[in-house]
Amino acid sequence: MKRLLAIICLSLLPLMALAQGAIAWGQLSESQRQLLAPFEKSWDQLPPPRQRDILRGAQRWQNLTPEQQQQAQQRLRDWQQRSPEQRKQIRDRFDNFRDLDPEQQRAIQQRFRDFQNLPEERRRQLRNQFQQRPPGGFMPPPPGMFPDGPPGRPPRLPPPLRSLPPPPDGGPAEPPDQPPR
Repeated sequence: MKRLLAIICLSLLPLMALAQGAIAWGQLSESQRQLLAPFEKSWDQLPPPRQRDILRGAQRWQNLTPEQQQQAQQRLRDWQQRSPEQRKQIRDRFDNFRDLDPEQQRAIQQRFRDFQNLPEERRRQLRNQFQQRPPGGFMPPPPGMFPDGPPGRPPRLPPPLRSLPPPPDGGPAEPPDQPPR
């Protein structure tokens, strides 16, 4: 009886894995296994959602033209050569972009397309200007993009008062940041 139960349990393991969405390495096609060879040893330990993400990426990769694949490989090499701080800055910029409302995202995307349509020499000039700005330098957004100031900042306050009106008791007016005399 125990032996029968063990056989039934073992035969159900693959079905349970499929129900959870796990994909066994042996279930992949030959071309998928070739493309995903770096994952072979760890594939069965990957969570099913991660397996599906990797498979989707592999499918996208197979649909790219050879030129697009070369561009993707070059971008990956560029990314790997960046310092951890540079990578963090890029991730932060991406997160900030994703947090913008769709209208602001479209405006930025349009500015990027406009930049791409410039002659190569003009783009080179603009890149040089951008690279020569001081560290932490600020490139203001186009006029009217943020009528109430940049997102995430409190609205601008009016300038501080230089003097206060006299108090109702007739005593001298003291600025609030100075102790009474």
